[in-house]
Amino acid sequence: MLRSLLFAFVLAFFGTSTVAADPEFFDSAPNVVAFVSMFVYWLLVAPIIVYSCASASEREPPPSSSSGSPVAKINGHASQRFWAPVARYDDDAGNSPLVTSQGPQKAAARARLVDKDGNCKLRQIHLPNRYKNLYKNWFHLIIESSWRCILAIFAAGFLASWATFAILYYTIVYLSGDLQKNAENRQCIANVHSFVSAFLFSLESQHTIGYGTRYMTEMCPPAFIVLCFQLIFGVLLQTMLAGIVIAKVLRPKKRKQEMKFSKFAVIGPTDDHDKRPALMIRVADIQDKLYLAESHVRLYMARTRANERNERELVGVKDMNVGYDSGLDRVLLLWPIIVRHVIDEESPLFGMRREDMMRGDFELIMTVEGIVEATGMTFQARTSFLPEEIQWGYKFRPMVLLSGDRRQYEVHYERFHEIEPCEDFVETTAVEEEEDHPLHNASGFL
Repeated sequence: MLRSLLFAFVLAFFGTSTVAADPEFFDSAPNVVAFVSMFVYWLLVAPIIVYSCASASEREPPPSSSSGSPVAKINGHASQRFWAPVARYDDDAGNSPLVTSQGPQKAAARARLVDKDGNCKLRQIHLPNRYKNLYKNWFHLIIESSWRCILAIFAAGFLASWATFAILYYTIVYLSGDLQKNAENRQCIANVHSFVSAFLFSLESQHTIGYGTRYMTEMCPPAFIVLCFQLIFGVLLQTMLAGIVIAKVLRPKKRKQEMKFSKFAVIGPTDDHDKRPALMIRVADIQDKLYLAESHVRLYMARTRANERNERELVGVKDMNVGYDSGLDRVLLLWPIIVRHVIDEESPLFGMRREDMMRGDFELIMTVEGIVEATGMTFQARTSFLPEEIQWGYKFRPMVLLSGDRRQYEVHYERFHEIEPCEDFVETTAVEEEEDHPLHNASGFL
């Protein structure tokens, strides 16, 4: 829409200024009315035409891509966009990953609430007062726009300001009789004899350029009032646009993109000493110059089910403990870390087996929040994991290692997504219980 407005204004300005370049064009009142009508026509009609064309192109379905993504077949399940370079072997238990030799395969698509890049995938349908509420928050709407849109707003704002006050100045000059060739009275605005010269006078006045060839006289009180309003409006416009640019520059959007999540979550022993099952996700801040302050993590499970009308509905989101009771959720992201969710009686994953995990209809959503030290701005990075993106009986391969000369630690990012199997890992996430007591967990699956 912003591009449409800019396009319309450019058409209106250049189309009308071409006609207005002739000083004799405005010698009659009908020509002035025709000029203003043509300007308003292009300013109102062109956005509708361009916006309608843009909306029609957006409704066209995008062409489907036939190219598949690399898939590793782990535990008999296809996993999209992942090869397991450290797991090319098999064992008797059948728990090790096997990379398929048949080339890339495409995993079945599933609906997501949040994609891997952290974008919300919900579609709002019949939202009341959608556009009204959207344009009420116009400042943040502009900040979230691209730089091209902001530059277009800059150009359109200043051009509209100059042209609007140029029309007012030209109207004053026309009504005062300065355009008449046989006028003997003193001019209201000196050397303004066409719309082009009125536009230049408006530009010079708003930005206090003052070339000296065009100026007001004391014979024109209406022009004084218009000039006062133009100067006030010009200061407000420059201040507002400067604030938008500063807010846009300070946004930590690029900083959020420097957070890196593992493509897969794994379920395995908590560590070498604690054999309790835990869900683990690797997180890293790949920016090694600008550090984060007060960074902490959160993990949620969003669960869906089929209702009595055979519709899939979202039934709720449960917070999964990643150590916020003991302060372990506040992490130090100087190097890649592994976030652990211990699967105990309070966990939504408690009591699940490998088969239950694969059949589960849920989505794990992870967030990382932090404060950028350079600007003090808070940001949040997100990602999500579907059941087929959770690998059972694995752990992440170590990637922070001491160098050969034992003088410095090295971070090997080529190992960031690599996993390796755990030996003798349990087939269920529940602790041993009596056979008379069935297993239940907080997710509602069991």
